[in-house]
Amino acid sequence: MFYAAGIIAYELGFFSFFFTIVFALLIYNSFVLKKYMYNSVIIAFLLLSAVNCNYNSNSVLAQHINENMSVRVEIINKNLSHSDYLSYNGAVLTIDGKKLDSRENTIVYVDKNTEISENSIVEIKGNIQGTDFSKNKLLFNYKNYLRGKKIHAVIFAECKAAVIKKDFSLLNEISLNFKEYTKNTFYSNLSRKNADIILSIILSESDYLEEDLYNGIKKMGLAHIFAVSGTHIVIMYGFMLFVFMALGISRRMSWILSWSIIWFYGFLIGFPVSVMRSLVMFTLLFGSEVLYRKYSSLNAIGLAALILTVYNPYWLFDAGFLLSFSAALSFILFSRFISIHIPEEKKFLRNICMYIFLQVLTLPVISYFFNYVPLMGIVYNIILIPVFTVVLAWGFLLLILNGMFSVILTVPFHIFDLILTSLRYLVYFSDNFAFNGIVVRSMSFSEIMFFYTALFLCLYLADHKKCFIKKLVFTVFISFYAVIYAIYPILDNNLYFSVADAGQGLFTSVRYKDFSFIIDCGSSKRGFGEYTAVPYLVKHGVENVDCIFISHWDQDHCSGLADIQNNINVKNLFSSSKNEEYINAVIAEKGGVINIDENLKIHVLWPEKNYYSRNKNNSSLVLVLDYMNMNILLPGDIEGDVERLILEDIEKSTILVVPHHGSSTSSTEEFVKKSGAEISVLSYGKNNYGIPDTDVVKRYEFSGSKVLSTFEHGEINFVLKDGNLYYNTYTGESSENYYRLYFELIIPKLFIFIALLAWMWIKKEECYELQNNNKFN
Repeated sequence: MFYAAGIIAYELGFFSFFFTIVFALLIYNSFVLKKYMYNSVIIAFLLLSAVNCNYNSNSVLAQHINENMSVRVEIINKNLSHSDYLSYNGAVLTIDGKKLDSRENTIVYVDKNTEISENSIVEIKGNIQGTDFSKNKLLFNYKNYLRGKKIHAVIFAECKAAVIKKDFSLLNEISLNFKEYTKNTFYSNLSRKNADIILSIILSESDYLEEDLYNGIKKMGLAHIFAVSGTHIVIMYGFMLFVFMALGISRRMSWILSWSIIWFYGFLIGFPVSVMRSLVMFTLLFGSEVLYRKYSSLNAIGLAALILTVYNPYWLFDAGFLLSFSAALSFILFSRFISIHIPEEKKFLRNICMYIFLQVLTLPVISYFFNYVPLMGIVYNIILIPVFTVVLAWGFLLLILNGMFSVILTVPFHIFDLILTSLRYLVYFSDNFAFNGIVVRSMSFSEIMFFYTALFLCLYLADHKKCFIKKLVFTVFISFYAVIYAIYPILDNNLYFSVADAGQGLFTSVRYKDFSFIIDCGSSKRGFGEYTAVPYLVKHGVENVDCIFISHWDQDHCSGLADIQNNINVKNLFSSSKNEEYINAVIAEKGGVINIDENLKIHVLWPEKNYYSRNKNNSSLVLVLDYMNMNILLPGDIEGDVERLILEDIEKSTILVVPHHGSSTSSTEEFVKKSGAEISVLSYGKNNYGIPDTDVVKRYEFSGSKVLSTFEHGEINFVLKDGNLYYNTYTGESSENYYRLYFELIIPKLFIFIALLAWMWIKKEECYELQNNNKFN
């Protein structure tokens, strides 16, 4: 636990503070309780977490971001790709002829028309890029994903790779040959779509599946079948143990053979994290059986987590790692605390309860990463797990026998093809059900902590039936939850303004009480609406948007609108001009005012009625959000001519979203001076337009405005509260007064919790006295 806490503290940037507090408490504890060895172990694990994180953060390649270099790379294997590039997993050996002290993992991207031989060493001239492609909190973090693979930078090849050596690794060749044999076996005997299904199961690679099919599988709560996990390992182990013992091999030797083959299989498919967890736990179980020692599943899962995070501490932030371990933990806790209360003859009820508990325990992980809870997953798992068990066993059997008896396996392959076709159509059919599941927002870290604290306390109380304060504990947690997550939000009248990282574009959102607004939602990036805008809103719990304002109809301001309207309930749409695709858009004109309540008003400063300009930028909607003597100015892409026309209407701004992303055609000296923004926000990405202009940035800085940008700082979040402005960014920069929010927002909640605990303690004492009196009487 302390090792994991150390990793989290290191990642969040307060390890020194955390270590100092823990160290001081342990020193005091050592003098009081004399537990020197126990406390020394805790300190050792904390130090290990910091050293390990620091070691795994070091990268030579990352020191050359945005540089063109000549690198020598071991090309390990080719990734399945649906983009404009082919990608290969590799390990860098040299950079500009200088040998690295140790190989460094990377991904090499090449043009689709350029192939590189797998299992070869090549020399490549290319541009080195970082992995932080999207800097928005809660969204899919590609950087974290690649850190799980020990990758800190990627390479985009600029010319054809020169092959230095082929077949550099025998072990890698064996793995590649197995995958090739597996693909040839199923592609030559099954339909393409059905072959992709069994390949995704056996090779633990969901990229083989069509996107619509995989989305349907996730809605059914069956995605775990397509990531080799404990289920697969148990099936393989049981099948092999049965075969070996049927052949007259002793039980112990059967164990050894089965264990060896399962580890070899893990090597062949590349040791995915879910496989590693299963293999480590299986090895501990195997060792206990061979050595005739007692096996503790809780100790095994804890030791497995420790071993894997020692190898790579950043697996602790990997969705697959967390989901695999939380699912495994749910089965362990269920068997220890819940199943013992269900009669053995009621197997169906036990299975239902087990899957319900699985969903409950994995809910925080699922909500944080996937935002979808498959309610019908219980039914689908109970019905289809036995079917997939047969499919998996049949698939492995056909794979093994095809090399020897391919001629006589035509009928078995045909039957197998029909089974997979039936399963595929079942997935498509189930997608039409209205109640497959529900979309949920991402839980915050504090909510996750509260959830697991309450859950584990419930398990403890269920296991200690004689605990007479059980009702009091439940009352405390229910009251705390009701106050913090039901009553407290109703009383919150702060305004929350966010500027998301949209690359070269603009995407801002406003939340105030029960109202939600969006001002521009576009980017030059392809798929911005599907992969950024909609997930951003879903993860923040936005189900309804009261108004969307589109400043003008350039793609970098509106490309995400269609996807938002298809997935989120949008009540009103405003813009500065008509658009044939969005005929319901209401034209907003200068002088217009939207009164939200006495504290918040939205003023339209531009364009004037019937205004026309050949330059679409100058027709941009200019808005001012007026909130309790503070204001936010959003001028779209207006240029100097319009800036001069609205100077008289501009007041000193609290926050200014810099017009036209900081282009040299906007932000005249008069405009910058008149707006007098406390904070100026630049929203832009990597581009060839010379945005932002250096002189424009200096102009804002010289005016005394604090300049933040989505390119450098990522997502920027503002809180307007009681006449004060607070902000923090994706990269961790925050306003000097931001700490006050912790005292104003967190301390009251902590006080409520302590008050409830005090009440529980008083009631406990009363109950205790009553029990003693009853015994005496």
